[in-house]
Amino acid sequence: MDENQLVDIFKALSDANRLNLFELLMYSDQTNSELMNATGLSQNLLSHHLSVMADCKLIEAHQSIGDARRRYHSPNLNTTREVCHWWQRYSPSLSRPMARLQRPRRVLFLCSTNGMRSLMAEAIANHLSGGSLRARSAGLAPARDIPLVMYRVLDERGVPSDNLVMQTFHALGDSDFEFVITVCDRVHETEMPTALSRAEFIHWSLRDPLQETSDLHEQLALTRELYQAILLRLTFFAQRLADQERAS
Repeated sequence: MDENQLVDIFKALSDANRLNLFELLMYSDQTNSELMNATGLSQNLLSHHLSVMADCKLIEAHQSIGDARRRYHSPNLNTTREVCHWWQRYSPSLSRPMARLQRPRRVLFLCSTNGMRSLMAEAIANHLSGGSLRARSAGLAPARDIPLVMYRVLDERGVPSDNLVMQTFHALGDSDFEFVITVCDRVHETEMPTALSRAEFIHWSLRDPLQETSDLHEQLALTRELYQAILLRLTFFAQRLADQERAS
């Protein structure tokens, strides 16, 4: 879909009246009179809104076969299908497996102390990417103990955590990563080690449940939300890489 058309479509649907008209027409083709009765819009205002939607090909009009004086307005389903296809690129779906890559990518998840966020991201990526992502995690500073609430949530989702090790970046012994994903704002705002300079840097501003609350029940609920957020981020990340592979 042409980028300018896409912009015009979003502009058209940003108006409440046009959004209402679009929803009405998606349900049933209607004439000007029927739309005026349904919305209370004047003829001039209705014509303006319909014209805006027709210009970006959201809707189309055709003459009635029964009465040539009437014109019916209909949704352009080819346009809506193309918009849906575009939007799906930015809407990761958890109902299907993570996209598989022709070439595996080495990814480092980096946090301040290699805590819950980076460890969970490593575990999810390695378990659910089917080998497309070869993930490690590390911190810039010495780590604390691995939080038990993280183990519980990973176990609930069937994600193995046996091989997770809290470590500093210097303990990795390897800096040959294609992507470094910082999951902590403090790390993102810190100068990165020069050993990682060849990697592409990405930042995910994730919440740390242990920093949010000391209540164990609340920590558990936030850790489940964190798992979902990481999974959605990873799903989009893998899909983006798969799309780039197909385009190259």
